[in-house]
Amino acid sequence: MKKFLLITSIIVLAFSSVYAQTYPTVSIRDIQFRSEVDLTAGNDASSKLGDTVTVVGLVMVPTLDNPSTTRRPIMWAGGRWQTYLVDTAFGSEWAGLNIIQDDSVTQITYMDLLDSAQVAAITGVVSEYGSNRQTQINVLRTVPVNFLGTKPARPAPVTVQLSEFANGTAMRLVTGEKYEGMYVELRNVIATDRSTSTSEANPFAIVDLDGNKIQVHGQSAYFTKRAYKIREWDPPLNGTAIDRIRGIIGTGALGYVIRPIFPDDITIGTIIPPAISSILRNQDVVGPGQAIQVSAQILDIDGTINSAKIKYRVNGGALTEVNMTNTSGSIWSGTIPGVTDSALVDYFIWAQDDGNNTSINPIDTTRSRYFYLVLNRPLTIQDVQYSPFGNGLGGYVNYRVTLRGIVTADTSDLRGDGGSITRRSYIQNGTGPWSGIWVAGLTGDELKKGDDISVSGLIRELFSHTAIDSVTSMTKHSSGNALPAAQLQTTGEIGGKTKGTVSSEKWEGVLIKFNNLTVSNENADGNPGPGGGGNSNFGEIMITDGSGDLRTELQEGPNKYHNNWTASLPLYKTTEVKTGNKFGSITGILYFSFSNYKLVPRTDADFVGFSTSVGDNPEFPNEFSLKQNYPNPFNPSTVIEYSLPKSSNVSLKIYDVLGREVVSLVNNEIQSAGVHKYFFNANGLSSGIYLYKITADGFT
Repeated sequence: MKKFLLITSIIVLAFSSVYAQTYPTVSIRDIQFRSEVDLTAGNDASSKLGDTVTVVGLVMVPTLDNPSTTRRPIMWAGGRWQTYLVDTAFGSEWAGLNIIQDDSVTQITYMDLLDSAQVAAITGVVSEYGSNRQTQINVLRTVPVNFLGTKPARPAPVTVQLSEFANGTAMRLVTGEKYEGMYVELRNVIATDRSTSTSEANPFAIVDLDGNKIQVHGQSAYFTKRAYKIREWDPPLNGTAIDRIRGIIGTGALGYVIRPIFPDDITIGTIIPPAISSILRNQDVVGPGQAIQVSAQILDIDGTINSAKIKYRVNGGALTEVNMTNTSGSIWSGTIPGVTDSALVDYFIWAQDDGNNTSINPIDTTRSRYFYLVLNRPLTIQDVQYSPFGNGLGGYVNYRVTLRGIVTADTSDLRGDGGSITRRSYIQNGTGPWSGIWVAGLTGDELKKGDDISVSGLIRELFSHTAIDSVTSMTKHSSGNALPAAQLQTTGEIGGKTKGTVSSEKWEGVLIKFNNLTVSNENADGNPGPGGGGNSNFGEIMITDGSGDLRTELQEGPNKYHNNWTASLPLYKTTEVKTGNKFGSITGILYFSFSNYKLVPRTDADFVGFSTSVGDNPEFPNEFSLKQNYPNPFNPSTVIEYSLPKSSNVSLKIYDVLGREVVSLVNNEIQSAGVHKYFFNANGLSSGIYLYKITADGFT
């Protein structure tokens, strides 16, 4: 028998058409400000998130280097136009904002005509970008920029300290967030982490004398080697003193970044110390009594190198030094004497030039040192993964090793996301910390869960995740073995930590488990639903056992759970996970990507005890239903939510008050049972009253 729903009050959508004067004008401070209490709790997202507003500010950088001829972007954002505004009314804090138009084709906005020192009113949606939430305005492409005048010059940069943005490498929200989007100046810093790759987004980093470090983002076409460069430029050598660096403060995968704009934004110091790089030892695996030769490239671009030394410790003892000799060109070498078994030898390189200027590598020897283990037994996964200094790097990165373990996840489990995350296999030796590792490359495709294998290859950091790659040999000893038991952990001990934090890093690649879980956020990167409702949705949720949030990836495994990240989900993704849902436990491999530790479950068996509310355990709704859209009235987007008790052929359409079909949102699509949300953007429609109707297997 057909089921009919009597609607006693008409479900309508009230939509206002898009004109600049219909949006509230707010200050940049209104958008950016968060209290110290909020920031201490990690809440730096804008209080205006999702609002459509108009902001007025002074343009800090032209959108294009020459709008009439070359039309090359200065601050590169892929195929989009970008600039920055500053609100001079509020001084030196909470006064900067990233402005971005999601294409470089729409010229009705006049974004391409923005120039330094112009005063402009710009209308758009407040959003947050990336894992570290950079606040920005996504320009409405139907509303032109309103040019209000021109000032004599851009404001001078605000002088700040590097320690306001980082404690070591850890991001400092409480003191740094107020400068996000602002033009600042840092003085007396040192260049490090130099890269000359033509695809590197962060060509170098800067560090102060206390070891605090942030990345320099090569967003400006004047400070990059990527294809969009305006000029030829090379990042400074490691150890170069920088008297002054100016730029816009933003966020990246590792925390705050600085984005120099114009060629005179970086002033190299007159004193340039030695640059130390390419540090290598001559032995991959070290045994008792073996002396180890260490070599390094040491350059001094304004003079010569007087002396160089290896400074080392055994098991954290007294610091000992040995002299290095110049063996060939810029290569210097020295020898660490052999030591006894079960020792950890850590070291760094010191150099002095003819002007008595000195430098070391690593620059921060508290948080980072080169090291190796001296062993009289075969190397284990635990030895390779061990990273005690908090930088996430073990003692065998870029060295060849042989490891043995049981396959805990194969490429039928971890299939990748179809984009930047590749399919993966893992092996594990035992159940404790540091016991798991990714087997990368085509060799991973040959592995099956339960295989006992030995594999020889090169240890690498792939996207900041340790892997054995470039495999030269693989031996399967047996198959069908029991997998190591998943180790019970707490979400707060692992989630939200920066790369290398030992409490998280020691479980990278290991099979772990969490009990008594609540879904604290159904989309870790934006609003609910496909695409994140205008932000982002990468198929990741937040879970907590009460101790803190941990990301959990739902895209990769062949399990049935999803967070509705796209309107065209795979057919096996039948169960939507929403905020407030419960799990008795979730098991998976701990992965690291895009600056986040995250749990990656494999099959349905990794999810136990799913329930939609306390004391309830249905995975599907009991009946068809259609809810009132929210918000209502709205501008320009709203959410339409409906429930299906079974897989159904669904149509969802929008009508005007005369009954004419305006938009077909869902057109005869088979959709799985569950609660569905459609994020409807009404750009292009006139102001007015609209109605919506769903039909699904006889229900209307």
